[in-house]
Amino acid sequence: MTQSAALASPALGKDEQIEIAAASDLEGLTMRLAKARGVEEILRVVRGGARRLVGADGISFVLREGDKCFYADEDAIGPLWKGQRFPLERCISGWAMLHGEAVVVEDVYADERIPHASYRPTFVQSLVMVPVHADDPVAAIGAYWARPHKPSDESVEMLKRIANSAAVAMTNVALFSSLNAAREEAVRAKDALILAMAALADTRDNETGDHIRRTQHYVRALAEAARRHGLYQPQLDTELIELMYKSAPLHDIGKVGISDAILRKPGRLDAEEFAIMRTHARLGRDAIANAERYFGGTTSFLTIAKEMAYSHHERWDGTGYPEGLIGDAIPLCGRIMAIADVYDALVSDRVYKAAIPHAEAVRVIASERGRHFDPALVDVFLEIAPVFQEINSQFSNPA
Repeated sequence: MTQSAALASPALGKDEQIEIAAASDLEGLTMRLAKARGVEEILRVVRGGARRLVGADGISFVLREGDKCFYADEDAIGPLWKGQRFPLERCISGWAMLHGEAVVVEDVYADERIPHASYRPTFVQSLVMVPVHADDPVAAIGAYWARPHKPSDESVEMLKRIANSAAVAMTNVALFSSLNAAREEAVRAKDALILAMAALADTRDNETGDHIRRTQHYVRALAEAARRHGLYQPQLDTELIELMYKSAPLHDIGKVGISDAILRKPGRLDAEEFAIMRTHARLGRDAIANAERYFGGTTSFLTIAKEMAYSHHERWDGTGYPEGLIGDAIPLCGRIMAIADVYDALVSDRVYKAAIPHAEAVRVIASERGRHFDPALVDVFLEIAPVFQEINSQFSNPA
């Protein structure tokens, strides 16, 4: 028999119907607490359902803050103490938390544990206070009535069940927050390692960390603009753009495997030297592939980083390297990085050439539309070229 059918059954007495309804409501409240991902959400769930379930005139949720009780939230027929803090040893919620046990007070003015002066402005005449997480209380939930009486065993038991569900929810929230913090710390560590590795390659190539930051931001600006134009959907989504942004610093990581005699040569490379320089795309891909094998599998980040390192010197017309890929066969991340990398090379001083002005660099890229670069991406680049110029200015060392 379903709960709705049970409630409608004439065979059940009124008390049984009330009990079934309360159990259903408690189950719903417990499920909502289990889904909570923050303390504020826990407070909201308790405030929204506990008072009716307990049959009280008021409910308060009290958080333990060191040696203080913080009355964080309430639902009542009149004001209680929301937003106020009291010493643990001077309030009944503190007593419940310090002793780890429920308190039933039939007459608040006959109990010496109650701070009577704080209660006189309120409607409260009797109460139940239950700790949340009795073994190590982090909070307490109070139920209040406007008349002196002994709260029923059912009300006390219901409040304990709500407190137990709140305890589980707060443990889940603490674990969820801890996992998020650990994940964020891991992301920061990964980002720092990526930048350190990329900076090593750039330092050997007589470039600076500014080049890393510029190409990152060029890639994101171009990808976001392409997405706004509806290009390469649904592939080019927010997740891919973020992965390309994070992967961009590794696009030239293979240069670590190129000798200083070639990397630092103050002039153009001869054919043999250029052939060696071209191997940095393969070296970069292989280094990242080795990382995949070390970790026992790939990730979206490593896949994009590998593709970008290996394909950003391919050309739309098939005359690039290392594979001579043509058109859409070139991974999208490589096509986007190709424009970002060439633009930065054009407007930056290198050991073998001087920088050229932004406007001239834009003309060079426009002239390579459909030859070196993806024509659709060149059209987007021409539209947002001022953004590239702004990024270049923002991340350029004046020295």
